[in-house]
Amino acid sequence: MVEAVTQDSRGKKVRVELEFETLPDVKAVEVEKNDTGAVITVARSVTGFENAHVFERDGDEVLKEIGDRRAVTLLVHRCRHITVDVRYDGETKQRKFSPAVTVLRVLHWAVGKNGFKLDDNAAAKANLILPGTEQPLPKDTMIGRYAPHSGCAVTLDLTLKDFTNG
Repeated sequence: MVEAVTQDSRGKKVRVELEFETLPDVKAVEVEKNDTGAVITVARSVTGFENAHVFERDGDEVLKEIGDRRAVTLLVHRCRHITVDVRYDGETKQRKFSPAVTVLRVLHWAVGKNGFKLDDNAAAKANLILPGTEQPLPKDTMIGRYAPHSGCAVTLDLTLKDFTNG
């Protein structure tokens, strides 16, 4: 696991984690507070990511500033948007998201009024899974982690299966 660290105005270090698309590693560096340029330079120094976008976790727009924080998680992705197809009950709904939005945010859309319009009971049981898999995606994971830059897209299945008892 690799992480990035920034300093706040009192000289304390602020932790910044850089996640890269579908790569398993997380990268860490140490930069001065508000040094967004240094973070972007580190992000783009990874082979293949020279022109990548940097997003804050669950953010819709590319990173403008890192600010003066204690901790932040960023996603480095070569796609500006991810096309997400969600399949349920013979239907498919599609929407574009920032790669940094969480699985939970995609799930809320999929079960909500702009998605499959599930009732509250069904929505409470809903999970998203990758086609051909049996385990739900972790809701705090950024959706871009499942979408390689080659297609800037991911297909997911909406399931109401109960995962609470294994």
